[in-house]
Amino acid sequence: MNGKRMAVAALVAAGLLSPVPVSAQARHEEPAGIREALEATVAAGASGVLARIDDDRGTWIGTSGTADLDTRAPVPREARFRIASVTKSMVAAVVLQLVQEGELSLDEPIGKRLPGQIDGGDRITVRELLNHTGGLATYDASAEFADPERYGTRTYTPQQLIDEAERLPRPERGRFAYSNTGYILLGLLVEKVTGHELSAELDRRIFRPAGMTRSYLPRTWDGIRGPHATGYHLPTGADPSRPGSLRPITRLNPSFAWAAYGVVSDARDLNRFFQALFGGRLVSQKLLTQMRTGATTPQAPIFPRYGLGLESAGLTCGEMWGATGSIPGYQTFSFSDATGKRRMTLSVNVQRNDRAVARMLMAAVDALNRYFCGEPYKLPGGASKSR
Repeated sequence: MNGKRMAVAALVAAGLLSPVPVSAQARHEEPAGIREALEATVAAGASGVLARIDDDRGTWIGTSGTADLDTRAPVPREARFRIASVTKSMVAAVVLQLVQEGELSLDEPIGKRLPGQIDGGDRITVRELLNHTGGLATYDASAEFADPERYGTRTYTPQQLIDEAERLPRPERGRFAYSNTGYILLGLLVEKVTGHELSAELDRRIFRPAGMTRSYLPRTWDGIRGPHATGYHLPTGADPSRPGSLRPITRLNPSFAWAAYGVVSDARDLNRFFQALFGGRLVSQKLLTQMRTGATTPQAPIFPRYGLGLESAGLTCGEMWGATGSIPGYQTFSFSDATGKRRMTLSVNVQRNDRAVARMLMAAVDALNRYFCGEPYKLPGGASKSR
């Protein structure tokens, strides 16, 4: 028995791993190799994982691991979770709807509507905020956001987040540099143009049209509505090999995330979002093409390009577009084919900052590849991720 199988067997014996993910509907067969990929995600360091597939053959749901390390409860099949930066795709869609309605221009400076909100706002365009080329530091790189057990109990205004970013060195404008600050500004822009709170605009323009009845953007409320897995994080400097090193952090004041990565949703709703977006029900085909036109990112070739609120996954059968997200307690991967007819979302109920992150990431990408491409994910050079 190889090392990976031994790790999986030990987790099953300890009750931490479900030996067989549960199929939601018999009409959709379990994709080959998905079970192995989910088990590998848990073996790599996730407490639990949920995967959902929606396509013309129906729905399939699979889980591995546990929703709670104390109770050993299984991961709920309809679990809600903090979707983190998948939020950006939804905020971007709202901005592009305003462009489509003639209320905004992608190439107007952010300072036109939000004068004095940020230094250099007369030069940084809406497009540059959407695709992370505006030369803005990301506020969460500040020491203020080093410990989620501290900042997750505080309330921040959008301006406080922007001010934190302004104390940091700025990256070069025109080059890709991921910045949550840009999306805080976009959230303020939506509110300025519409006269309504961002949460209301997301509900009216995105959630209701796409049938996303389980999704919402909280401002300060720290809970999660409905069934959910306990979210965990590994504190900086903690020894991951020690029992109890993963700390629960489900309850979290999300004001630090807001328009950048604050939405709560579930896998069904995320799949509905990309079905509606890529099916042309939220923005025009012309703008959708721009959303999926992006520059190379530092995450290439695994996640090679970032467009206007969307990122691509470089799978063996080509690029799939969607988004990933990471927030204390949860990580999300949600992707679709170009038409929105085949969608897959994975939720992992832990955020880690150790070497396990890379192994968990590769296992999640392997799951995506097995569904979309029908084979294990192969690293550059032809090596297979799975043995």
